[in-house]
Amino acid sequence: MMDNIRKSGVLLHITSLPNKFGWGKFSRECYDFIDLLSVGGFSVWEILPVSPTMFGNSPYSAVSSFAINPIFLDVSSYLPQADLQGLTQCSNLDEYTRRFKEVLKMVCDNWRGKFDLSQFEKENGYWLKDYAMYVSIKNKYDLPWYLFPKNLKDRKKEALQKFFIENRQEIEDIILIQYLLDKDYKKIKEYANSKGIEIFGDTPFYVERDSVDVWANPSGWQIGKGDNLVAGVPPDYFNKDGQLWGYPIYDYEYLKKHNYSYFEKKFKRLSQLFDVIRIDHFVAINKYYAVKAGSKNAKHGKWKLGAGEELLKVIVKATSGKIVAEDLGIVTDSVKTLKDKFEIPGVKVLQFGFDSDNDSEHKPHNYEKNCVAYIGTHDNDTFMGLLSEGNWDKINRFKRYFDMPLEWGNEAVVDRAIKCLCRSSANLVVFTMQDLLKLGKSARMNTPGVPSGNWEWKLNSFNDDVFKNFAEINKIYAR
Repeated sequence: MMDNIRKSGVLLHITSLPNKFGWGKFSRECYDFIDLLSVGGFSVWEILPVSPTMFGNSPYSAVSSFAINPIFLDVSSYLPQADLQGLTQCSNLDEYTRRFKEVLKMVCDNWRGKFDLSQFEKENGYWLKDYAMYVSIKNKYDLPWYLFPKNLKDRKKEALQKFFIENRQEIEDIILIQYLLDKDYKKIKEYANSKGIEIFGDTPFYVERDSVDVWANPSGWQIGKGDNLVAGVPPDYFNKDGQLWGYPIYDYEYLKKHNYSYFEKKFKRLSQLFDVIRIDHFVAINKYYAVKAGSKNAKHGKWKLGAGEELLKVIVKATSGKIVAEDLGIVTDSVKTLKDKFEIPGVKVLQFGFDSDNDSEHKPHNYEKNCVAYIGTHDNDTFMGLLSEGNWDKINRFKRYFDMPLEWGNEAVVDRAIKCLCRSSANLVVFTMQDLLKLGKSARMNTPGVPSGNWEWKLNSFNDDVFKNFAEINKIYAR
């Protein structure tokens, strides 16, 4: 359960922070943003998953549930500016990621052997060496783990020892980068907490097949077993064909025999990083949607029973902070019962409440206290982008609901929506930075089901006035 205290927050992913050497980092701008949140009376900073990524740099395309994405390292703290100029010339995040790897190599050359990593390695031994070995093997062979040379694919002890000896420096460098990331991030989190601000993070429910999690323990997934199914969601608000994610499905029978230790370790690690953890695709704990591998879309999948209450008990026990359920999409009564039994707040999205004149749980007058409310999330179009589509029936529904003249413009609609959420009963309301700045479609973070052009939006600079003006709103509505 969330604190029974009225709070507000801002959703701005790390990569979207301003940074003159490319996408956002664990840099000075994090501290500046925390200061602005404090000025505005906000007490929550929501970010997306911080895991290393794969396809399209999606934070939800996780290759490790435990490691931190190296792209977040503030390399300007470890290298002279002259070594970083090439990063300013990249036109997209894919090109930037490739160049950034060369810069990370320079960081390691400059800082190798200058930190005592023994305590970090001891505390994180349950995932760290596997991660470093996995990355090093992929660097050498440029293949998914299931196409590694057989002895490495099957994790034969002698083969792994031989590979470690032959590639020791690179493996230790990978560990060094994780140490620097962990150290720098924890300083930022401590600073946020000292200002009364919680870090609200997200975790994907699934991981990629080509991930260190699966390579380290393939028996925990239904790979090569039964019907060869992969994860997705059926047709919904975002995509008429559904979303075919392709993630491997968990083997819950195997995980149960091992007391769900994988999830226990995962949520203990997440508790080190976040004060509040949002479980993406929470509904899959109760029931998951499975599609035959090789399908063209997700229209013809089947719902199957998940691990339910016994898994959620393990997650709750392992988590030292608070949990939020991303319970959007097809939410059955059994999902609601499971969520409510553990007093886990769900998510409400104002944009979803006005497709018709019918009542909806996403309209603010229906929000219960124990929920997290948004105008839109990272998956929605910005509110200005939605309004600019010119769907006058929907726009006028918003205006009537907000009790405003129909002739007023879209910016006024955004202002009213912000105040409407702040007035609502929801204990926590979160606004995307794009909606606070009233930005249009070009600032959209992600379009679900679209494979490219996502996750690249970046803020050029901070607008102090936005935060100063919001302080009064937070005060008026006791947030």
